[in-house]
Amino acid sequence: MNKFGTAGRVVATTALLVGASVAIPTAASAAANAPQRSCGTDSFITVEKYGTPYYKTIGSTAGKYNAGETSTLKYALKTTTSRSTSWTVGGGASVGWGIGKVEAKFEHNVTKKTTKGVTVTDTLKVKSKNYGYVTPKVEYRRFNIRKEHYGANCKVVVNQDYGVIDVIWTYPFFSECVGKHACTPKP
Repeated sequence: MNKFGTAGRVVATTALLVGASVAIPTAASAAANAPQRSCGTDSFITVEKYGTPYYKTIGSTAGKYNAGETSTLKYALKTTTSRSTSWTVGGGASVGWGIGKVEAKFEHNVTKKTTKGVTVTDTLKVKSKNYGYVTPKVEYRRFNIRKEHYGANCKVVVNQDYGVIDVIWTYPFFSECVGKHACTPKP
């Protein structure tokens, strides 16, 4: 037997275990004592797709009957209507600024405005003894643009909602149809 005795060893071991358990924080207390995560304080611009693409005509429908053996018909169509990119909701900024934000986000050139009186051409595969119809259009896509920043707990806070901009995404866009009889180009 040593000078501490059996009871002394138990007390020393218990004190060591109690000290060790105090030094190791639980997961809940570690999370509570952790510093707040910083997401930054700068404002940023958010550009999001809004809705689905839609189409507007810029000229009349042209149709041809393929009486020959060739499988391709060519169309030269003159535009009769002008279309433009515009803010449809809100519009707290210039159209040019909105176009720039959309182009930067999606790496796609957007058309600001089309003019009437321009000839656009399309080729369409049409089987022999069938009709082919074409309508010149523009394809619009909608985007919501907002100025935002991160608030408490990295939650996004809207500083300003600029609204929804409808941009001419594709120009010219051709709606087409082929059939044994007259048909309506879609979309």
